Amino acid sequence: CSDWGADMCDPANTVSADDARCAREFALTSRSGLRVIPYATRVFSETDESNERGVCMHDTNYIAAQRDYLTANARQCAPYGPPAYTLGDENAISRAGGGEPCHRPASVEAFREWLRGKYGAIATLNATWATRYADFDEIAPMLIADAAALEESYAAWFDHKVFMDQAFADTHDWMRETIREQDPGARVGWDGLLSYHWKAGYDFDLLTRNCDLNQVYVSQWIQGELVRSLSGPDALVGKWGNRVADNEAGWTAYPWHSLFDGCNSAWWWTSWGCEYVPFNPDMSRSNYARWFFPALRDVASGPGKLILHAERDDSGVAVLYSQRDLFAAALAGKLVTDSSFASDRGLLRTHEAMLKGVNDLGSQFVYITEADLAGRRVSADHYRVLILSLASSLSDGEVVAVREFVEAGGTLLVDGRAGYLDGDGVIRDTRALDEVLGVTGAAGVEGFAQSSVRGELVVSGEMTGLAPAAALSGVEVEVLEPRLQLTTGEAVAEVGGAPALISNDFGEGRAITLNISLVPLLTSRDNEGPNPLLDIVGAALTTAGVESPCEVTREDGSRPLCVTQMLYADGAARYLCIEQDLLLPGLADQPGTVTLPEPAIVYDMRAGKRVGEGQISEWDVTFARGDPHVYALLPYEVTGVALEVPEQVAAGETVEVAVSAQATGEPGYHVVRLDVYAPGSDAPHRQYSQNIGCDGGVGQATISFALNDAKGEWRLVARDVATGVSTERALTFN
Repeated sequence: CSDWGADMCDPANTVSADDARCAREFALTSRSGLRVIPYATRVFSETDESNERGVCMHDTNYIAAQRDYLTANARQCAPYGPPAYTLGDENAISRAGGGEPCHRPASVEAFREWLRGKYGAIATLNATWATRYADFDEIAPMLIADAAALEESYAAWFDHKVFMDQAFADTHDWMRETIREQDPGARVGWDGLLSYHWKAGYDFDLLTRNCDLNQVYVSQWIQGELVRSLSGPDALVGKWGNRVADNEAGWTAYPWHSLFDGCNSAWWWTSWGCEYVPFNPDMSRSNYARWFFPALRDVASGPGKLILHAERDDSGVAVLYSQRDLFAAALAGKLVTDSSFASDRGLLRTHEAMLKGVNDLGSQFVYITEADLAGRRVSADHYRVLILSLASSLSDGEVVAVREFVEAGGTLLVDGRAGYLDGDGVIRDTRALDEVLGVTGAAGVEGFAQSSVRGELVVSGEMTGLAPAAALSGVEVEVLEPRLQLTTGEAVAEVGGAPALISNDFGEGRAITLNISLVPLLTSRDNEGPNPLLDIVGAALTTAGVESPCEVTREDGSRPLCVTQMLYADGAARYLCIEQDLLLPGLADQPGTVTLPEPAIVYDMRAGKRVGEGQISEWDVTFARGDPHVYALLPYEVTGVALEVPEQVAAGETVEVAVSAQATGEPGYHVVRLDVYAPGSDAPHRQYSQNIGCDGGVGQATISFALNDAKGEWRLVARDVATGVSTERALTFN
């Protein structure tokens, strides 16, 4: 695998290992040429019917044993310079089934201490919880069934969920620090999380805040978008691609998909005897390897470095991420029947439908956290749209920030059920955002527990970008809040008397309430023909002034199905990435056209060639799952690459190499791929070939030749990654 292009290995063979075993395993792995990522532990346990985890995160014996194992891993691996340490794959507090974690005595006592730190006095807790405890020591964790029977506050249940998520994140934090005691500055984190649900402990804000290995399954789309949005700039970020990388198209597209989504690594799980093995019994490449490694090499040979140096355009669309909303949705599932929003899975599917709709319309988004919003870090000067999807739990600080955002000229897009609870889970007497939204509705438990209804959409008004009324009327939809009424808002449509597609001017901005479920988009987005729900999302974005980087159309002029655009900017250079949804293997190829808003000098980065002559604004393309596209949009033409190397080199000598991109204008940041070929070899030298970052088009590199390198003429090829323009020089090794 090292010879074929892999450079890291995550072997699960040092969990609970002592120094001797760690030393042996790391020495063996190092001989492969792969950099080892120690699988140091795994933070996971089942929860039994007594609501106790098999392993308690607060148990002092567990903590002491884990410190010993982590110390041994780090002490033995640090000399190898590992790119990261993983604290386990598929970590979780618990699976979705079983009990509600965790009621072990040590965990309960830690919960009480956490409550003392949050509230200080028992009277303060009682006021928030609507309880009458005399002392913190009386408190036991509340179960969801008991919480669902409450009428004033769900804070007692919310607090225990927040505490458990914090404990899960804190466990990762102290484990990271234990490793760093032996390997200062090491990246430490987690990989391959399980399904996202309210018992899992997956507060992605907490889990990405300090952990700098963040890696998920490519099939877990929302998890990937959260990691993209919230991971730190120096984190090692990637995706396991196996199940989705199912055939030649999937394996070819998967490394590019990872790059387009901001990942700096691509991961492949394998074990002999399972599917997805890269080699056959005779050690020849399997089909998987023949498909994957060339694609990986193409990404790693410069495009990765170039794209990751640029800044991703988020289209000015921010989406609130709140773990409390997940808890609220899970609780609603105990109170509401036959409603798409009423479960933790319902909330995640609602987010996925909304955001895949945004992508299908050619735009992007970024998740922002509760702290970002409450801390006034979401400004209408940058973001055109703030999306609150099933944002049932909003703190007072978040409510004020939302009002200020809209007053300052931003557009608020709400699907429904916003602001029933405060940030602690206390049931509000009045809904927090009604004035901004221009509506009124049932509040308290009565409002929170109302079920959705279904009916036909009747369009009576107009909205910029919205399809004609005739194209939308009669469509069956699910109304999220059937008892909603207008105050200052204007309804574009209604369903059985309930307003839908409500627009309300507020200050200098506008609030749009859909009041319909978008979940059906998940199954309709790849269907031919009209898509009213997608048109509705598009109208909301158009009203807010959101624009896509380019226009993509099929041969008949229609919008292609499930095609995503991503724009990266680096100075005056733009990199346009286009892919057909990797998660839809049955979707056929779609011939079409790309049209830019402004002409540019365009290069097909994967093909390594110019598109058209001069500045162009339109070209033909085929959108296909197995053929992602990346185009360099430059304000100048690259006319050549200069490569300076000495004519001769002696054994053991270090050679300095200078490269530069020559252009018709002043070059910005470029990446030049330097491939070095030994005498008689058709394959680039693995250790000597490299990507050279070139600020202002100019860069330098060094090659340290070995004492036993082959004598004769070595060939050096320098290729500008964005354009494919290249040059070649020879160097004689004596």
